[in-house]
Amino acid sequence: MSSQLTRRDWLRASGFLTAGLGLSRFTPAEAARPSAPFVSSFTNEFAFADDPFANMPKLRARLFANENPLGISKNAKEALIKATEIGNRYAWMEFAELKKLIATDDGVKAEQIMMSPGSSDVLMAAADYFAKGGGTILTSVMTYDDLLQRAEKFGAKIKAIPMTKDFKFDLPAIKAAITPDVKMVYIVNPNNPTGTIVPTAELEAFCREVAPKVPVFIDEAYIDFFEPADRPKFGKLVSEGLNVILARTFSKIHGFAGLRLGYAIAQPNMLKTLRDYTNGDFAVSITTLMAGIASYQDKEWQNHCRAENAKARAYTTKALTDLGYEVIPSSTNFILFPIRMKTAAFSNQMFGQGIGIQTRDFGGQPFCRVSVGTMDEMAIFVEGFKKVVG
Repeated sequence: MSSQLTRRDWLRASGFLTAGLGLSRFTPAEAARPSAPFVSSFTNEFAFADDPFANMPKLRARLFANENPLGISKNAKEALIKATEIGNRYAWMEFAELKKLIATDDGVKAEQIMMSPGSSDVLMAAADYFAKGGGTILTSVMTYDDLLQRAEKFGAKIKAIPMTKDFKFDLPAIKAAITPDVKMVYIVNPNNPTGTIVPTAELEAFCREVAPKVPVFIDEAYIDFFEPADRPKFGKLVSEGLNVILARTFSKIHGFAGLRLGYAIAQPNMLKTLRDYTNGDFAVSITTLMAGIASYQDKEWQNHCRAENAKARAYTTKALTDLGYEVIPSSTNFILFPIRMKTAAFSNQMFGQGIGIQTRDFGGQPFCRVSVGTMDEMAIFVEGFKKVVG
């Protein structure tokens, strides 16, 4: 699977799609058919080169990485600048402040929280640990691939169950697929790249039944796009002693994709184990940490980003629907929808207009995944899309 692209691979890559993929009439059942062995849902779009961005056109709309186009909050900026005064120091006691804030919101103890530079370190640590000695990681397709690719590379078998017809994790099917060799269940909620969510009550019931037998890892990178009142509170499962691991990141609604801050919530013994595979808390700089504390408390900015994202997402969804495209309903800051041309030609023409997007090919069906940018960027995307599809 080394030929497939992870997020890091994409950022190292250059050029455009070099080979087209087959076309098919879009049907959810067809698109949800799994591959064996596990195959990433990314298409191999980019050829590697010594100068990764030599042929990259100037982007008018950067819509390929699910970033927050509004940036970090004013409060976070001020905290970041102030923190440079102590940038010569390692962060020590400062972690306690952010952990206390998270613990209060999630109903857990501070010792059940581990900070990390983004959530990627947590995912990679879990991949390394659960792949050790072989065994199976159970998940679904299409979903986020970084943990799965890493685990497979280090000896794990990936068992991917088809999604439901509405592109959600099929929890009953996953539960039925648990065998003695399954070492972890991996669920992404909200899911990337589909943007779909599993109903909270269903996922909670699943965890209560499965976690006493098999660890359940829930990747909640996009959890902040839930309205606060609707947000799942699975920290209570950890507080009750269940073997549930939650991974979160500041890269999305907080706009920290470049600053790198995230955290895991899990049982203390699980966090102790994962620390053997990552630097954990102390991989986070004191400047990023202080900005993170300010951003975490800036609920007004988070609400603003959530509202702007919802507005731009609704605009783009309607525009695509009006053009006759079937858009998978999204609860995130990206949209996935099937396209009617080869991904090579589509990517080339979109990037040629300075519009950065991602594509997928799954079950023979080409897809476009477009991040939600500003309203201006989404208008550029829609107009560019119209030119490409005629």
